[in-house]
Amino acid sequence: MHEPQPADPGLLLLRSVCHELRPPMSTLTSLVQALQEHPSESARADLARLAGEHVTYAEAVLRQAAAAAYGMAGTTDPPVPFHRILPMVTAAVPVERLVVRLGRTAGDHPVHRQHAGQILINLLTNAERYGPPGEPIRLEARTHRRRLRLTVSDAGTLTAELARSLRRPVPPAGEKGLGLWVVRQLVVANGGTIRARRLAPRGVAVEVTLPRPRR
Repeated sequence: MHEPQPADPGLLLLRSVCHELRPPMSTLTSLVQALQEHPSESARADLARLAGEHVTYAEAVLRQAAAAAYGMAGTTDPPVPFHRILPMVTAAVPVERLVVRLGRTAGDHPVHRQHAGQILINLLTNAERYGPPGEPIRLEARTHRRRLRLTVSDAGTLTAELARSLRRPVPPAGEKGLGLWVVRQLVVANGGTIRARRLAPRGVAVEVTLPRPRR
């Protein structure tokens, strides 16, 4: 059975913005708390830099929404090496749960800062929210045939709902699945692919491949 297209595009835009702003706002709260708890000057400088990056990320989400509201194309920043967005992305989930593996050339692969960051933040926070509590969340980045392959995995299961969320042509009526729908739109807009697969002996992985940006 096909899901109906939402009748109000403005309402969809508002829902999407509220959903996409939640991770940077939550991360900013944690970073501000950490700033108060770390007397080390070097640690405070690193935390302040990360907080600034999440403020910039939130501003970009709002600019993207404003452009969509007025029917304009959003501005496209020059590509950056993948390693440049990694600190901001990984700050979105608890450090004690995250395992990051980077292929030899993945860190230098160019990406669209806003889109790649948004894709990974949504996938990581989705794994934290819906995966088994306390279990590791893994982020792996590798290059293959001039494409960047990003894999976010956890100890959960590949449910029919997850598979449906990654194929959904229209947004869900509620909040659940909205982040994955946004991810799919960004992946497709960048000429990439997305899929979910089971892991052995247990676990689930969401795999995104992105080509080199055109600019």
